[in-house]
Amino acid sequence: MPRLALAALFAALAPLSGASAQDNQPDTLVVIDMSNSMWGQIEGRAKVEIAREALETLAESLPEGVPTGLMAYGHRRTGDCGDVELVQPVTPLDRGALSRAVAAMKPRGKTPITEALRQGAAVLNANDRPARLVLVSDGIETCGGDPCALARELAAGGIDFTAHVIGFDIASRADQAKIACIASATGGRYYNAGNAGELAEALRASTGETSEVPPGFPVTFSAVEAETGNPVTGSVDWNIVDAADERLVATLGGNGAKMELEPGDYVVTATSGERAGGVEVSIGGEGASVVVKLASDVPEASVTPATGSGSASSVLSVAFTGPMEESDFLRIVTPDGERLETDLWDYTREGSPLAMRLPSEPGRYAVAYVWSKGGDRIIARADIEVTPADLAIEMAGEVPAGTMTDVGWRGPDGDGDYLAFVTPGGTADDHDSRYAYTRDGARLSMQAPAEPGAYEAVYVAGNDNTVMIRKPFQVVEAPATLAMTGEPVAGGHVDVSWTGPGGASDWIGFAPVGAPPSEYLGWATPDAPSVRLAVPANAGDYELRYVLSASEGTKVLASMPVTVTEPQVKLEAPSEVAAGSELSIVAEGPASTSNWVGFARPGEGDAAYVGGAWNTTDNIANGRIAVMAPSEPGAYELRFVIATGEARVVARVPVTVK
Repeated sequence: MPRLALAALFAALAPLSGASAQDNQPDTLVVIDMSNSMWGQIEGRAKVEIAREALETLAESLPEGVPTGLMAYGHRRTGDCGDVELVQPVTPLDRGALSRAVAAMKPRGKTPITEALRQGAAVLNANDRPARLVLVSDGIETCGGDPCALARELAAGGIDFTAHVIGFDIASRADQAKIACIASATGGRYYNAGNAGELAEALRASTGETSEVPPGFPVTFSAVEAETGNPVTGSVDWNIVDAADERLVATLGGNGAKMELEPGDYVVTATSGERAGGVEVSIGGEGASVVVKLASDVPEASVTPATGSGSASSVLSVAFTGPMEESDFLRIVTPDGERLETDLWDYTREGSPLAMRLPSEPGRYAVAYVWSKGGDRIIARADIEVTPADLAIEMAGEVPAGTMTDVGWRGPDGDGDYLAFVTPGGTADDHDSRYAYTRDGARLSMQAPAEPGAYEAVYVAGNDNTVMIRKPFQVVEAPATLAMTGEPVAGGHVDVSWTGPGGASDWIGFAPVGAPPSEYLGWATPDAPSVRLAVPANAGDYELRYVLSASEGTKVLASMPVTVTEPQVKLEAPSEVAAGSELSIVAEGPASTSNWVGFARPGEGDAAYVGGAWNTTDNIANGRIAVMAPSEPGAYELRFVIATGEARVVARVPVTVK
């Protein structure tokens, strides 16, 4: 859902026909948020995963040659407001390069939207062509810049440049306005998505087939003092929201601001200093003059946590009262009322009390009631203290490479929390798929890294991807042995006893001599003290291997040379048989569910057979096997076929079916 929806937005960048995409389409630069908050989740999936898949879909869906580039911020360094990079220049589409760039990016840092917008505009302006920028962000500027002012400056500079903005999981309309203004100033559109359904709906609206835009009608927005009715002096900020889908339509500034709106129902809010107000309006075919009364008084509200403190990343029950407007919400903020880098919030419409996930960093915070119609003003708050969590990781200090290792833990066990193995000092996203969720139990079975060396086990908070505790351990070489029982005859089988890590993805198998670790000719998972292996179909020299399979790749831990010999095969049958009759055939040779004795037409390939006229050689008993004759008369061959690899006929007898 979110993946397809986001992909749909990007797919909308493509023209309906790719024949002249490069000539007809403006240059397009996608700017993707890779700040640490992108580890937050929408409907149980990390926002970064949704974004990655959406960009993969973009690469697949864009027409050949369309000028496309990719910029990212927050993907390389933590706490660095200069971490903005043109990952893929705006050039004729290179799908492979775009896909590789997307796969390599991991959320790490801050949200320097203004700097990304500045650099993005410079990249697009340098090409001296019509251009558009698509910004995907899950939050607001966190580096002190003013993207709204910069967007107005770019628009006033006459650059042929349009910015579209899509917000991920941004609850506050005031916060939405802080990035939606980029679209408003440059003639673009803003889309907001708070969950999968809203994301899908917003993107369906943005990706429909091009059609005539419905006419807009003039609307004037005026703010007056609620007490006197006099016009408000000073600056006034306006948010216009579509009442049907809660989409932020526009942000405006100034008393007496004007714009054209399509007919429909809207929620209009205005703020001026400490004054705020809002009104619901219906715009008809003649436009309207909207007047909002601004008052300094606010509705009564209260916030009452079940306790004044809670451990880091735990869940705190918070009761509340208030106006309960549809878009009101509770938010965990800093002591001075600022939102956190990873926004922690819940809608009040879900009912009191709310179960709120606390930050993973100990310290002083507040739970705030945010009033949407008051311009997202905080109208009630309660201070809380987040204390250190009771955290522990228990495991052996030394583990063999690739082995399944028992790991115990104590911690918040919050939604999405997990344990991972990383290199010393590594961040949560350095786990290379070596992780397990705490929801799977107090003791977890995790595969140790494949390469010897120093590592750390880390507990990661699912709400903001913070590493809460580290435990160092050493990975040492993993011993492995192999012992084979039985003659290695082509097409037969042998039993192999082994010692080694015993990982769920490890295998024991044959391979050509000197072949890479990933190659094999028949294999079995080491899930019992002894495994049965099919012997390769052709005689020759091979290696029998124990192969460790881990997230880093494959590695041969043990190997022994094996010479496979030709089998002794016997096959006897009457020269003439009745069509459709059951025959008892004399047969000796390697027994296997892969090999068969059966009929085929002369000259057909070794893998050919007549349907219903064959039987696998594991059914040979006392030197005989039952085979049905073909139902159609004619000339045939009865064949003994070894198929533990590529099918090979090792014996054949001509038979006429009458």
